[in-house]
Parts: sequence; C-alpha cells; structure tokens
Amino acid sequence: MSATPSIQKLSLFALTAMVVGSMVGSGIFSLPRTFGIATGPFGAILAWCIAGGGMYTLARVFQSLAERKPELDAGVYAYAKAGFGDYPGFLSALGYWMGSCIGNVSYWVLIKSTLGAFFPVFGDGNTVIAIIVASIGIWLFHFMILRGVQQAAAINTIVTIAKIVPILVFIVILIFAFKADQFRDNFWGGEGMPDKGLFEQIRATMLVTVFVFLGIEGASVYSRYAKERSHVGAATIIGFVMVTSLMVLVTMLPYAVLPRPDIADMRQPSMAAVLEAVVGHWGAVFVSIGLLVSVLGAYLAWSLICTEVLSAAGRTRDMPALFGTENENKVPAAALWADQHRRPALRHQHLLVAGRFLADAQSDERHEFDPVFPGRSLRAPAGQAGRDL
Repeated sequence: MSATPSIQKLSLFALTAMVVGSMVGSGIFSLPRTFGIATGPFGAILAWCIAGGGMYTLARVFQSLAERKPELDAGVYAYAKAGFGDYPGFLSALGYWMGSCIGNVSYWVLIKSTLGAFFPVFGDGNTVIAIIVASIGIWLFHFMILRGVQQAAAINTIVTIAKIVPILVFIVILIFAFKADQFRDNFWGGEGMPDKGLFEQIRATMLVTVFVFLGIEGASVYSRYAKERSHVGAATIIGFVMVTSLMVLVTMLPYAVLPRPDIADMRQPSMAAVLEAVVGHWGAVFVSIGLLVSVLGAYLAWSLICTEVLSAAGRTRDMPALFGTENENKVPAAALWADQHRRPALRHQHLLVAGRFLADAQSDERHEFDPVFPGRSLRAPAGQAGRDL
C-alpha cells in the first residue's frame, strides 16, 4: 500500500498537459471570426498584449505561490482559505466546484450541436438522442477516472496532443499561404470596418480573450500529485506560453489569407471556415474533428480539476469529510460521485434550455454572442440554424 501514492505522481509533462488541456477547449476555434468582427491586426496585437500581459502576471502568481507555499494543495481554494480564512475558503471551493460543473455540462451542448451539423438526429444538442449519448459519455468518463488519476491524466496527455495537432496543421498551412499584401490591407481594419475607435475595438475582444485563458490554474489544482513542487509553477508558465502562442497565431494568420470582412462573415467554428477557404472542404471536416477532440479533452481535464477541489475541501473539513475519502486507486471517489450525481439534472436542464436558446437566438439578429460559449456568434443565415457553432 505504501507504494501506491508514488504511482499516482505526475511528471512535469503531465502537469503541463493538464494546463494546456483545460485551457484549450472550444474558444480557440472561434477566434478568427470574433476578432474579424471587432478589429484588424493592429487592434488584435494590442488586445493580446493587454490580455496576455494580465494573464502572465496571474501565471506568475500561481508559480510564486507554488514555490512559497508548497504545503498548500488544490490551488485557488487552498490559497483563498490560507489567505482569508475558513469561510472564504469554503465559498471559494463551493463556487469553483459549482461553476466547473455547469461549465462541464455546457461542453456536451457544444459537442452535440457540432455533431448536429453532420447528423440531424442530434439537432441543436437538445434532442432525446443527444441527451442519451451525452449521458453515456459522461458516465464513461466517470468510470475511467475511478480507475486512477494517473491513468486519467495519461489519457488527458494523449488527448491534449491529439487536439493540438489540428491547430498546428491550421497554423502551418496558413503560414505557407501567407500573403503580405493581404495582411497589409487588413492591418487597420480594411474595407467595411465599423466606425469605432481603437479602444472600442479592443474592448469588444476582451470577453473572449479572458475566456480562453480559463484553466491556467490546472497544474496548481493538482499540485499534490506533482513529482516535484517546482514542477507546478513551471507547468503553469510553460502551458501559458504554449497556449498564448497558439491563440495569437490562430488570430493573426487569417488576416494574411482573407479580407477581414470575409472572416467576420464566416460561420463558427471560424477556424474550420478559414481552412476550408484555403484548402477546400476537407479542411472544415478536419478542424471540426479537432474541435470535438478538443472539447472532450477539456471536459476530462475539468472533470479532474472539479473533483480535486471538492476532495481537498473535504480533507480540510470545509466540506463534508466524506468527499475527502479515496478508493483503492487513490481516487477521491465520493467527490467524483457527488460531481456526477449533480450533473444529470444540470445536464438535462442545460441541454434543453441552452439548445432551445441557441435555436431561438440564431433567428434573432439582435443576439451577437452566445453566453454559454463567449465569443461565439449566434447569428446565422436562414437555413443554417444548428451549424453556426
């Protein structure tokens, strides 16, 4: 039994994959159109400097705390408890856990609505078949995690690599298709640029630039599984640099292959539409598959994070002590079961309500952004409802 905990330790690479896996979900696939609507390359550069600079300071905070307070586990919750007391710590754990549960359910709405573009039986993600398939998927993830955190983390590492590949292919193809004249024409916005000041253009991107950085605390939450505490801070910084580089390239390169108005009018996920415009229909299919893998990977990463926060609160008696117990595989099984039992009601309500909202919003020109997936446009031409993801 004494050897079991050592088996569960995670390497620097696995912790970095936890950060990347939780940050790269659906948001990155919508960046070209989101920025194309708001601004040109100059405004995009400033927007990423502001958002990236702010998030870099946050990443350094997590790195510093991991080094100065190595005895604290579970990241945000542990730091809130140590800094402000038991009750703020409890509120932090409860709020973080509930927010993660709701966010995890929304992943399945996106998965099923994406599949609905190719298989009508899934509709907008709110059909009976969509709910059944989502339920099966959630329980498959549940029993996989019960087999061991290390196994789940290893699978997360593989999935993280798999979902980065389509993004790298997209970047490489657009680098070869780079047109300096097109980028220069778009630099200040190009033709049809809305009459807005630079500040307004940058502000229009802030919602999505903050959204895509969620999950930067992934390694910090799983700090007790790190082989070395120094790996926690290093994984946070490495993951931040990797993901930021990908997001900046995904944002900037489309300006060098297509006019900004064309990018702004594309359906979501706009990464798929951009690649389709460059290489043909297979590009859209390729990116759509990448999106599904990415969202499934993000769901796994956030399931692990969500369970660990509840378990840590149980171990310190800020939550019922039952949530801090572990099974023979050293998995916080009670916390995982609580997480899973909370989701069915949330899932069914969320799928039905969100699916209905998406269908209604797509026919309403007043709706510009989807509150479930910030940065995702809800406007769609007639006959494309369910395809504008």
